[in-house]
Parts: sequence; structure tokens; C-alpha cells
Amino acid sequence: MKLTLSKVIPSPLDTQLQLTHALESTGSFLMADRWKILLLRPNGAMDLIWQTTDEDIAYKWRGFFDDRLTDSVYDEIRQLPNGFRLLPKEDYQRMEASDLYKKASTLPLLYEAHDGTWLAFAGKKIAVIKWVAGHAGEHAITKTKGKDPICRALHPQQNLIVYGTNHGELFAQPFDQNGFGKTIKISELPNICYQIAFSGDGKRLFVGGLGYIKMFEYDSKSFTEMASISSALRSFELAEDYLVLNKGMHGIDVIKVTDRLQRIDSMDLPFSIDKMLSLGPQRTFLLTSGSTNEWALLNW
Repeated sequence: MKLTLSKVIPSPLDTQLQLTHALESTGSFLMADRWKILLLRPNGAMDLIWQTTDEDIAYKWRGFFDDRLTDSVYDEIRQLPNGFRLLPKEDYQRMEASDLYKKASTLPLLYEAHDGTWLAFAGKKIAVIKWVAGHAGEHAITKTKGKDPICRALHPQQNLIVYGTNHGELFAQPFDQNGFGKTIKISELPNICYQIAFSGDGKRLFVGGLGYIKMFEYDSKSFTEMASISSALRSFELAEDYLVLNKGMHGIDVIKVTDRLQRIDSMDLPFSIDKMLSLGPQRTFLLTSGSTNEWALLNW
């Protein structure tokens, strides 16, 4: 993999982005603040798909299930990079009106897993959600292990959650529509965990945090650490047999993934990177910078 900086453009949006997502079906990046929603193409062209100048409308932004997103766009952003799916828009609206949501001391994050299972994450609690007689209820509950969980991922084929804590603990939690299995402790990480991702076949797990990237092998029963490297890190993207590391103010590294992790390339950029998104079919990365409010497009 050889990265090429193809374009740096000033952002037409506020520095505080409300939504960013890679849309593979349209080959574009969905970008939104409170005032505008646009599609950014890999060549730098932009299509404005929604806009308002009314402050009252702008500040009624309701997140990813806001009505200003068309149904077709929402259907595409439902699949999240961490393996979970957003619920259908009408189900979020139904949950907002439920007693379970209204009475919650900590508002839950609601996702769909495999087999149509609904999960709610709130602090150290994970719940399987079911509707009974028109009311949402917590059908089964478990508490996470260790300190506070701050990132999570879902296995691409199994109902298995992997989560990392703010003290660098890594756990796996099996579940099904009826409840939770025994929690598995995978590892003690060197530091706080930022991001977790499975390979497409689910046989490898990548975990990144403050100063490190680790790779584990998963055989459907247990996890075995295979490789580790030290690196500055803010986030990472999987691209075929490579890991691309967003190192914030320190640029980008490209890591070749075999049975080990090998750094093969790096790139310095004229700004500190906040977010990094990837369009695999178009072989394009988007980098955003809040410090300069610029966007950069990289080809590979």
C-alpha cells in the first residue's frame, strides 16, 4: 500500500461535525453539521443534500435518526464500523417514548446485533431489550467487568461483544436473544483502549489504545495474542491486509498485517488529524482536522 495525498480542501461545515459516515453504495462520504448535510466524493466534489438557515431548525438536530436524513441514507448508515447496526429509525422514536427510556438514569445506547437481538448499553450495564405487550423491557441484564467500558465491537458472525475499559482491560461477552453467557477476560492491555475491530472473517481481533496496537487470533472459543507494536494512535482503519493508523498530530502509519505487524510506510500531514474514514471500493481515505477545519483525501 502506497498512500498519496490527492487533495486538501477547506471544510464548508462547522468544526463540530454532527455526523460522518462512509457510504460505499454511493462512493461518497456523508458529512453533516447542524446547518448542512453533504456528500463528499473521492475527487473532492461535493453535493449538498440538505441545508437550513433557520437557527430553530438547526438546533433541533436529533442525531443519526434525525428526520432530515432521507430513509435511503439512513438505511445505509445503519451498519456501523464496530459491527453493530442502528435500529430502524421508527424504533428509536418508539424507544424515546417508552418508560424504559424516560426513566433511565443513564440514557442507553441502543443497537441491533445478529438474529435481530436488541442491546442497550448504559454505563456498566448491558441489557437485552424485548417488546412485550407494546412495552420495551430489559429481558436480561449483565454488568461489565473491570473499570468503565469505553469502546466495543461485535463479532461479524457470532453474538459476541468485545469491550475495552479505561484501565486497559479487554473482555469478551457472549449473548443471545435470551441472555448472557460467561464473560471471558482476553487481556490486560498496556493502557487505555481506544478502538476495537474484527477482521471480516472474524478470525482476527485488532485493539488499539494509548501507545499500542495489538492483534489477537480468535478460533471461535478463545483469543490468543499474535503480535503487538508501539505507536501513537488516535484511531485506525482496516484496508485489505493493512492497518492504517491515525496518529493525530504525528501523521499516518501503514502497517502490513501477516502473522505479525510490520510498519511499511508513513506520511506527515500539514495538520493534526481528528477523524479518519475509509471508502474501501474507491481506495480512498478522508481525514478531518478540527484545528484547521480542513479535509484531506488520500488515495492508495
